[in-house]
Amino acid sequence: MTDPPNFTDPYEAILYDRYTAEEIAEVQQLIAAWDQATYPTLPSSIVKHAQKHGFTEDYLRYLRKANNFNKKGARKKSLPDGATRWNKGREFLIERNSKIVTYGEND
Repeated sequence: MTDPPNFTDPYEAILYDRYTAEEIAEVQQLIAAWDQATYPTLPSSIVKHAQKHGFTEDYLRYLRKANNFNKKGARKKSLPDGATRWNKGREFLIERNSKIVTYGEND
């Protein structure tokens, strides 16, 4: 049996909780495409945005959906802070400097 990972950021523990080693590797791969924006750490940004958009405790699903967002046919809008918002159907994705800031689904 291996020792559990030692997370220095409490949001890392939340982000990786209940995932297998393979799923944790996928999470780590997917978060490379993200920007921490105004949050102190990248894991805190992802956890907070996922919770805000209804993906509490399903962070891998949130990351997968954001990563799979298809911009083809999406409406593009430049935001005052330099970010770009993409809207397609009920979904939206916000990026800054080619990194994902947030993803969500409108009601």
